[in-house]
Amino acid sequence: MTLNVRRPVPHLRRAHPDAWPRRAPAIATLVRSEVPHLLAVQEAVPEQVQHLRTALGSRWHAAVSGRGPSGGAEGVGFFVDQDRLRVGDTRTIALARHPELVGSRDWGAPFPRIAVLTELEDRVTGVRFLAVATHVDPFSPLAQVRSARLLGEVVHGVGLPTVAMADWNAGAGSASARILTAAGLRDTWDLVPDEDRPSSAGTYANYRTPKPQGARLDRILVREGRDARVAVDRVAISTRRPADVWPSDHLPVHAVIRWEAP
Repeated sequence: MTLNVRRPVPHLRRAHPDAWPRRAPAIATLVRSEVPHLLAVQEAVPEQVQHLRTALGSRWHAAVSGRGPSGGAEGVGFFVDQDRLRVGDTRTIALARHPELVGSRDWGAPFPRIAVLTELEDRVTGVRFLAVATHVDPFSPLAQVRSARLLGEVVHGVGLPTVAMADWNAGAGSASARILTAAGLRDTWDLVPDEDRPSSAGTYANYRTPKPQGARLDRILVREGRDARVAVDRVAISTRRPADVWPSDHLPVHAVIRWEAP
C-alpha cells in the first residue's frame, strides 16, 4: 500500500478537510484495517510517522527519512510488517546529479527530493527483494524525467526483484512513466486481467469525489529479478472515508503481489 499522507498545514480550522487533527483518526483507522505487509508513505513529518507507528503497533518497523540534509523535514519511507518481512540494508539517496548528497536540489526542483531503498526478505518464500519509496517533484518536468532515469539505473544496479511505491506526480502516460517502464518497472495496474482492474480513477482527489478519468499519480511498480518472477493478484484505489473523513488529499493505492520462482 502506498499513501501520500499530506503534511500538516498550520493555522487551518479543525473542521477544514485538510486539517491534520481532523484527518489523523481517519488515517489511523485506515492503516489498522488494512494492515499492509509493506506501507510506503510520502510527505510524512515526524509527528505523522509517530502517529502511524502507534496506529500500526510494534510489529511494524519504520524506515522513514526526511528530505533535508540532516534527515529532517517531510519524509518518505516504509512501515514494514516484521512478522512477514525481514528488514535488511536501508539507504537514502537524493533525486539529483549526486545521489549521495541528501538534501541537494537539482533539475529545477524547488525542494530536495529523495528515495528510500530497503532490502527485504519474505519470511514465507525466502525471496529477497528491493523496496523503493519516493515522492517525485511535481513542478519540474526535467526533474521528473531525470529522477525516473536515476531510479531505473539504481534498481538495475541492485539487481533484485523490486517494488517501487510512490507519488510520482505524473500520470501513467507521462514521459517519466515511459522511462520507468523501459527500465523494467512495470505498473501493477497493467499486470492484472482486464476484468480484475478497477474502473480508472485519479488518485489525487483533494478531499472530493475522485474523477473517474483523473491521473493516477500514485502507482505501485514492480520489476522482476534473476531469482523471482512477479505475479499481481489484485490492484485497487481506496475511496474509504472512515467516519466520513478523507484520510488525505491523495487516495491509497494497493497491490497484492507474489514473487514466484522463474
